[in-house]
Amino acid sequence: MLTFKLLGLLLSYPSEGLQQHMNEVKSVLKDEGLVPSKIQKPLFEFMNDLARRNLMRVQEDYVALFDRGRAHSLYLFEHIHGESRDRGQAMVDLSDHYIAHGFTLSASELPDYLPLFLEFLSQVDAKEAQELLGETVHIIAGIGAKLKTKGSAYHHVFRALEALTTVKVDAEFIAQAAAEAKAEDTSFEALDKEWEEAPAFDGADSASCAVCPEATRHPQQSPSGTAPVASQH
Repeated sequence: MLTFKLLGLLLSYPSEGLQQHMNEVKSVLKDEGLVPSKIQKPLFEFMNDLARRNLMRVQEDYVALFDRGRAHSLYLFEHIHGESRDRGQAMVDLSDHYIAHGFTLSASELPDYLPLFLEFLSQVDAKEAQELLGETVHIIAGIGAKLKTKGSAYHHVFRALEALTTVKVDAEFIAQAAAEAKAEDTSFEALDKEWEEAPAFDGADSASCAVCPEATRHPQQSPSGTAPVASQH
């Protein structure tokens, strides 16, 4: 199911290749029909905007949004373990899970980078992909809620991901995430302090995760310039 991989591509560091092939990405999402139409429409509007905007500006906005704090980090285990030692073991366990399914990583790739995790899900059985996504859906929904509160159209991608699993997200958790976004101090001093502290989400229940002890390409690594829908891992 390429839908998983393509939604991950939309969360990767923006590239000229992605902008040029956005219509192809939309075509595949339409054909697979996994994203409900009521979510698909605003998602496609976001994609159209992403494709026509100045690439450098898009990249600057991306870095400001995903790389300058933990609140929207695309590294899943940061929201569970922060920079604690537990994150290292969780990374090893997730890497082993990838390897067991024949999915290999390069030395520079961190397994908990969300676009990479979604690429992996695109290559496993549909039921397993849905279940594994469900184990991370509270993290995904929390990030999406914060982005929506801050007026970022990227929240449509997270909403689409939520729709790919049957797991229901706790409303109180979402409300908490939105409240945190409203109260967030985005000054450079606050961001420096944030990176010294542990987990961005303390409320995520990670006990049911099958791919880490308790609970997935780097944002600066651009997708290939070739057509995204033709690329196979």
